[in-house]
Amino acid sequence: MGNDKMPDFNSLDDRLIGDGLNQAAFSMKTNLDPKDPLEDNPYFDKTKEYSKEELEKFRKFFGSR
Repeated sequence: MGNDKMPDFNSLDDRLIGDGLNQAAFSMKTNLDPKDPLEDNPYFDKTKEYSKEELEKFRKFFGSR
């Protein structure tokens, strides 16, 4: 069962896969948002050390301007 052409989700490292929500959610980017997605972002842990690649993926995911 399933599609042999689909990747194994446990081996994906190019995306963030979060748990589903119990309710609907809506988000949008405005000109009031910080230009750097690492600033004031609840999903970015400032106490952790990240590699350059991890920071680049994070910025790309959250749409760095």
